[in-house]
Amino acid sequence: MAAETQTLNFGPEWLRALSSGGSITSPPLSPALPKYKLADYRYGREEMLALFLKDNKIPSDLLDKEFLPILQEEPLPPLALVPFTEEEQRNFSMSVNSAAVLRLTGRGGGGT
Repeated sequence: MAAETQTLNFGPEWLRALSSGGSITSPPLSPALPKYKLADYRYGREEMLALFLKDNKIPSDLLDKEFLPILQEEPLPPLALVPFTEEEQRNFSMSVNSAAVLRLTGRGGGGT
């Protein structure tokens, strides 16, 4: 029968060449992905944390009646600089979806 003598012809040509004993060493290069323009002003985590100064004062431009309800005299430190509490350390050391963590956060089944 003719169907038995034909081989299946699917997949990329370079992969078929490998399975038939060809000497292709690597697949052809993929077409280049489109280049996206990145933002002009990009900052990483460490750079943003380095910008934080505890002794900075509120700019005089913000001392307006419009901003007074949301201003705070003492700035809060970035959360990345605040150490974990003992409970947070204990929860962080466990698996995220472990039964103990789910019980502690009130999301686990069973329990009071």
